[in-house]
Amino acid sequence: MVVLLYKLNSILFYWTFFTFCKTNKKNSVFNSIQHNMLYSKRIIINKKSVWTNKYDISYILPWNFSNIFYAEYGAYADREYMQITDNWSRIIEGSHAIMCGIFALLSIIFKIIGKEPHFYFSISVCMGAQLMNSVLYMINYFHQMYDPSNVNFITPYFPAGTFLEKRPFMYINILWTILPSYIILILLYIYKDVKHKFFW
Repeated sequence: MVVLLYKLNSILFYWTFFTFCKTNKKNSVFNSIQHNMLYSKRIIINKKSVWTNKYDISYILPWNFSNIFYAEYGAYADREYMQITDNWSRIIEGSHAIMCGIFALLSIIFKIIGKEPHFYFSISVCMGAQLMNSVLYMINYFHQMYDPSNVNFITPYFPAGTFLEKRPFMYINILWTILPSYIILILLYIYKDVKHKFFW
């Protein structure tokens, strides 16, 4: 089983596992959203950052790290993450968790049991959904920046700068665009040499 997984392209391998783990952690983040909202507000008021604060070693654990990660993201990138009644973010994140998380897990399982066509199908759905989610999210975010009724509207208290230089944490979304695109291209390149018939 390990040999089958390690035959994968390293970026595909690590990003697939990361996608599965990350989308599962989002569920716990939304369960503790009130805590994150309060922590985000505290960060803004004190003009601090989780990257410069001191934490004990337990914060290296994913369920602790995700809380401070999303608190920082809510404070300095997307303030909709600080809102309890934000249905659009729930829809975006929920669809991301379901489509990407489930199909990432399925692709891992199919690779382990040697079902290559099923693996290619599952990983393609996973990465395609992730790419589409990222594109929709960023288009919506850019629209919000110029909507005076939105919390992400550009103000002197929440500036954006040129190319989001005042909101640099938003640049993390580049990973969710570039890496799925890269993996889709890798899959297209690999699949041309695969001799299996597709499973349907």
